[in-house]
Amino acid sequence: MNLTYPEIFAARGDLYHAAMMAWPHARDAEFDALFARRPLAAGERVLDFPSGGGYLAKHLEGKARVVGYELTDGFAAGIPVGLPSREADPEPYDRAVCLAALHHIDDQPGFLRELATRVKPGGLLHVGDVPAGSPLGGFLDGFVGRYNQTGHQGMYLSPDPADYAALGDVLHCAEVATPWRFPDEAAMLGFCAQLFGLSGHDPRELLAALREQVGVDTGPDGVSLRWRLLYVDIRVPGTR
Repeated sequence: MNLTYPEIFAARGDLYHAAMMAWPHARDAEFDALFARRPLAAGERVLDFPSGGGYLAKHLEGKARVVGYELTDGFAAGIPVGLPSREADPEPYDRAVCLAALHHIDDQPGFLRELATRVKPGGLLHVGDVPAGSPLGGFLDGFVGRYNQTGHQGMYLSPDPADYAALGDVLHCAEVATPWRFPDEAAMLGFCAQLFGLSGHDPRELLAALREQVGVDTGPDGVSLRWRLLYVDIRVPGTR
């Protein structure tokens, strides 16, 4: 089963959203890593697409003007569905972001080209997702794909900067550690089960898969998953 992004999250976006609302800071490192190399300036306008339930906007509240659009209404009410035409949204953005979604998009080059057209000349396109060939992809396409209603067959990011060169000047293309953090093991298992829409699994199996394929660290401040994403920062050239 290889469903499209809208089909997947029409079916289980509500569970994903429930996880993000119950543990809103679990993935803070992912959001922080988007701008770690090129920090935001006050008042910058950021396009977040697809935006899920508006998580980046919540994370950056008071730091940037985030405008989010989705490909489905399956996450939460109030998130506009569909990227508006440039006539309807003529003001160029300082930055555009696609985080943890591109591996569900069939036409990745076309999708990124469209995002780049929404960015002002000299602005930035930020992409973050699971890298091709990583153990995370094995976990998602294996354990997650077996136990959720939509399956999971990701089209993961190439680590070769040349694959993004047509979009602009590739400033960064490398994996970054973005640990997911929880107060305890039960919270970690609950978050993963909801985020990925798992059912019919034994929590002990999930814990074993996370330990073997992702990595789990336990310390005095709680539990963390050794999540890692590939981040690509691209400076957009030319004119719109």
